[in-house]
Amino acid sequence: MMRGKAGKFPWAGILLLGILSFSMNAAGKTPVRIGDPFPSFSLPDLSGSSLSLPGGMSGKVVIIHFWTDSCGNCRDEMPALETLYRHYGGRGLGIVAINVGQSVAQVAKFVDGLKITYPVLLDADGKAAAICGVFGLPRTFILDREGVIRQKIIGEATEETLKKLLLPIL
Repeated sequence: MMRGKAGKFPWAGILLLGILSFSMNAAGKTPVRIGDPFPSFSLPDLSGSSLSLPGGMSGKVVIIHFWTDSCGNCRDEMPALETLYRHYGGRGLGIVAINVGQSVAQVAKFVDGLKITYPVLLDADGKAAAICGVFGLPRTFILDREGVIRQKIIGEATEETLKKLLLPIL
């Protein structure tokens, strides 16, 4: 391989620039970070009703999970989220799963098969995902009761990990 001065790879700067450009959200800003308020938007659910986030979950600690049914980790996480929802929903936990880019029929079939009872929203064009800086799935955010991002999980999260991150703010 070609190396420049000081043993650095000449393409490293280009790669870093590409990564930084890719991680920009649709508005040209850096992705949302821990400590930021969660961006506001509305999406339809499987019945066509709309839910606004984070406002529609005001006063709750909320897990927002971006997913698709082709994601193996998502297939494992959705039931784990259901378990948390059933166990901690009475203590003020809200969970919202946002499907990115799939049809109502695909999503409904998947959700029905897993017996999911928490809200599932549809981000058919991926705009909400882009606003949140979501470019890979799964991606999970944990919001406090004021709608501020307290945790951001890139990739898979087990039920135990989610519980560990959730309980201190619940």
